[in-house]
Amino acid sequence: MNYEDKLAVLLGNPLHRGDPEAWISLERELGVRLRDDYKQFIDAYAPVRLNGHLHFDHPAHADWNLAQWITETVEIYRTLDWDLSCPDFASEDPRFGGPDQLIPLFGSDRGECFFFKPGDEPRIYVYVGADDDFYRYDVGFAEWLYRYLQGEDMAGPNSSAYYPGPVRFDALPYASKGKGEFWFGPARPDRAE
Repeated sequence: MNYEDKLAVLLGNPLHRGDPEAWISLERELGVRLRDDYKQFIDAYAPVRLNGHLHFDHPAHADWNLAQWITETVEIYRTLDWDLSCPDFASEDPRFGGPDQLIPLFGSDRGECFFFKPGDEPRIYVYVGADDDFYRYDVGFAEWLYRYLQGEDMAGPNSSAYYPGPVRFDALPYASKGKGEFWFGPARPDRAE
C-alpha cells in the first residue's frame, strides 16, 4: 500500500471535491506546479485543522484562501534576517516564493511552517520557530503527513505529536455553516501502520 492509500485509510472519506481552476490560477501565480498528493489532500479536506494544530487552507475558499496565505507567508519570510543554515541553501539565506525557492504549504500553532521546493524529488522543509532552524524530509506530502500523524518526528528532533484514536478534523471558522464544527476520521488501533 502506498502512502496516499495509507493516508486515505487513516483520514477516511473525503468531504469535498476539487476545484481545478483554483489550482491552475494559484500555480500560474506562483510559477510552480504543486505536488499532486498535496492538492488531492487539500481538495478532499481543506480548509481544516488536524488534531488541533495543523492548519490547511484551500485555493478556492474565500475566508481561508491558500493563495493569499502563501503570498503573505512568503512576504514575511523574505523579510527575516537568517542566521542559520537551511538544507539546499548552504551558501546563502533560504529563498522563498519562486520556482527554485521554498513555497509554504501549511502551518501549525506550534510555530512551525511547512514548505516544499519545486523539483523532481519530493521534499518537505519544516521551519521550527522554537529551534530557529530548518529540517528537510525527503518524502512526498502524503508520506510526510501520514508519518507525522502516526507520531514520528517529522518536524525536527523530538517533535512527535501523536494523538491516540482517530484523527480529529476541525472546520476552520466560517468554513462551514456551523461554528465550531468538528468530526473524526475512522477508528484506528493505537499507532497502527
